[in-house]
Amino acid sequence: MTTRITPAELHDQFADRLGLAWICGKREARLREIKPTGFHTRPSLVGFLNLIHSTRIQVIGREEFDWLEGLDSRIRWESLARIMDSRPAAIIVANGLEVADDLEQLARESNTPLLTSTQRDWELVEFLEYQIGRRLAPRTTLHGVFMEIFTIGVLITGESGTGKSELALELISRGHRLIADDAPDFTQLTPDIVEGSCPPVLRECLEVRGLGILNIRRMFGDAAIKAKKYLRLIIHLHMPEPGDEDGDRLHGDDSMRDVLDLKIPQINLPVLAGRNMAVIAEAAVRDFMLRMKGFDAAAEFVERHGRMLSDQK
Repeated sequence: MTTRITPAELHDQFADRLGLAWICGKREARLREIKPTGFHTRPSLVGFLNLIHSTRIQVIGREEFDWLEGLDSRIRWESLARIMDSRPAAIIVANGLEVADDLEQLARESNTPLLTSTQRDWELVEFLEYQIGRRLAPRTTLHGVFMEIFTIGVLITGESGTGKSELALELISRGHRLIADDAPDFTQLTPDIVEGSCPPVLRECLEVRGLGILNIRRMFGDAAIKAKKYLRLIIHLHMPEPGDEDGDRLHGDDSMRDVLDLKIPQINLPVLAGRNMAVIAEAAVRDFMLRMKGFDAAAEFVERHGRMLSDQK
């Protein structure tokens, strides 16, 4: 799921924060959309004045202003005309600099949205890149319970009746934190980071069969709730088929799951009578953290037995 944004929306939302003011093109600014470009596409959506890789929002800072001032009138006019021909979503003159007459004239003739900002140029670019990037980032909603376990963002998934909410409640009682129940939202912030958060309507709530909706913040305190977290691991609960209860007793049952454009490690845990799933889930997360540091218990076990057999020969 993706969205779009216009320069007019940016102005309405951040005018006070960035000191934005219209020069011209206010009506056109509601029509020029800024769309997602993807992580591997250039140029970026916001950047300083650039004739080669024109960004959707072109910012004129002190250096760009001085560069334009150093051009003769003909080359300056041609350069500005090329910028207008690329149809940027908007041009923003930063640092509270004065808007030159030829820049305003060309902007009006081409119906290009032109604004000024009192914000320093580099701060303006970084702020808009962050805000637009989050707004246009790829998003998806997954079914499960998203938690922070030992500082790791873990999504607990499984078919209905496998005990996801009961496991989450037990983990919360053991000091871990709830982020979202049932339908957490995930946003791909960078090529290798997916962030999970909770929809506003579901915040602080956990649904447990037989108990209904529980307010976790009221029951366990503020420390039991986390607003957002990067998704690092998926724990998938499943009911094993008869005869498949043991599985691979050496390496366990690991796989990968695609979430947006990122492959997330997934540990598949069978739900069996008498198992303490909270302890097993904690152990799964601890083992995952060790593997991320380069330690593989199964490989170390095999190597140890290999050395022992070699010594016996």
